[in-house]
Amino acid sequence: MEWLTKYPDRFVRECAELDKLAQEVDWLTVFWSITPEDLVLEVQLDMTVHDRVYKARMGYPAVFPNAPLYIRPRDPSERWSNHQFGPGGSLCLQWRADNWNSEVTGADIIRSAYELLHTENIPVTPGVVPSVHRITDGQRARNSYFRSIVTNDALSVIKGLQDQVKVELKTSSLFSEAGQIAFITHINAGEDNAHVVGDIPVGITGFSSLFSIEGKGWLLKSDAFDELLTISSVDELIKVISETALDISDIAVKNEETQKYEKRMIVLYGNKTGAIRQFSIVSYSDNPLKEYKVILPPPSDEVRLPEEHKKLPELKVGIIGLGSMGSKIALSLARSGIRKFVVVDDDFLKLENLVRHELSWTEVGLHKVDAIKNALNLTMPNLEIEVLNHRIAGQEPPINAAGAFQSLSQCDLLLDATANPEVFLHVAAIANAYKIPMCWGEVFAGGYGGLIARARPDIDPNPIAVRDGFYVYLSKQETAPFQQERGYDIEAETPSIAYDSNVGVIATSLTNLIIDTALRKNPSEYPAPVYLIGMKKKWIFTQPFDTRPIAVTGEGWKDGIPPTAEASVAAVKLLLEKLSEKSSAEANSCS
Repeated sequence: MEWLTKYPDRFVRECAELDKLAQEVDWLTVFWSITPEDLVLEVQLDMTVHDRVYKARMGYPAVFPNAPLYIRPRDPSERWSNHQFGPGGSLCLQWRADNWNSEVTGADIIRSAYELLHTENIPVTPGVVPSVHRITDGQRARNSYFRSIVTNDALSVIKGLQDQVKVELKTSSLFSEAGQIAFITHINAGEDNAHVVGDIPVGITGFSSLFSIEGKGWLLKSDAFDELLTISSVDELIKVISETALDISDIAVKNEETQKYEKRMIVLYGNKTGAIRQFSIVSYSDNPLKEYKVILPPPSDEVRLPEEHKKLPELKVGIIGLGSMGSKIALSLARSGIRKFVVVDDDFLKLENLVRHELSWTEVGLHKVDAIKNALNLTMPNLEIEVLNHRIAGQEPPINAAGAFQSLSQCDLLLDATANPEVFLHVAAIANAYKIPMCWGEVFAGGYGGLIARARPDIDPNPIAVRDGFYVYLSKQETAPFQQERGYDIEAETPSIAYDSNVGVIATSLTNLIIDTALRKNPSEYPAPVYLIGMKKKWIFTQPFDTRPIAVTGEGWKDGIPPTAEASVAAVKLLLEKLSEKSSAEANSCS
């Protein structure tokens, strides 16, 4: 009743308008009430329409008149109109949440409800009230606990099946308090030809990162399923299938001992219209048939990424350091189109990391490389991820270091997300030796700003020269209040302060720079190799998002001198000689 105390004059007006309407018409009686559970002010309505009395309640929300009134049946099981939000739900009237204005009164709402019910319930020839409903897919799915995701690959295989067929299928289901989500993962498209649906992340279909339950059943395709048939029980499902002359065996099977149904997933696909329905037969419920809300993929011509992103899947990115910066960038690159990764880090996820890390409590205690792999495999399908639980510039076996450097040397781009000078030198050496573009960045402690940088072979100075040029720039500025954010989980260092959003700004900017670099855009959207990005008025930054491009000069990339043919031949001859010496020595020892 908050609105009554705030707008007493409006309450007086509402009472007057309702009394006037009740006196003018012979189809309405009204009386005020207050709901005991939540103290909502309501008007109880009896509306007589075509000899039927509609017992309704009109509610005044606490924020009235800035929010719409509602009229709904007093009996929560009743459905009166096609313009109603389900049994017992509110009527969708002339004034609604999408067009409400504060001058509309309760009397106006009652008149609108009467006109709706009067028109729709005219004896013999009911009228039709045009619908102005604009309901989104999300709104339609609100009451659907069971949902099925059909991907483009799965739908393509289903459409390619012959008509009037029954084939085996497999699903993977994820469970949460909010819903059970099923994914079609395998379709038996022919004899010994089980198609594995390829556009589902592998993290969805197994136990590696989520508890995913496999389901088995049948996909049936027939023109008969184009009709919107009533199927609310197992018996009705069997009846509908049997009328198509398709095989009904192994669909509704009861366990001999428990007399409970064995679980089956059943998909019905209409051949002509593409209508698709999915059911699950379960054993734990009084009503063993559960229908899923089927969520189809968007049209294939719907574009959500720039055309250039199609070039990214063939590129391999090496990410060194999977802290707050590296973790955000890894997932963002996967969403942007990168499909091949080499991820390097030696640390595991700690509770104190969670204030800025992309991962969550479900990965605490896991090594970051393994956790990021799981997260990537839940983000996009068809990824290739090489995991290196290794510390660059740390005390590691030489053979491990050599293997890590070998993997990084085969990347198309290297990202140093450690903010560690020693690591930078090692990664820069690999980039320089193999002419691999390199990017790096960091957040300044305190979150007042950060930097993003890159070095491209034969375009920019080499990575170390770019860094040195940046230091020259810094030497000409006033001393920064904080030099750099804590980097690469250095032990016994006081944690610095920055919000997750501060890291996110720099990570997003660096991701864009990485994509520009990986695509070798010409002209590039980033003319300078280094950018300082401010997030508050501090140091040299005059305002939030003050961006300072920094041009640097310095030594170029080292060109390897190709060996001469004579040198190559001499090396091969020497190798053969050395190998023959070993063979001769072994032969002499045996004799």
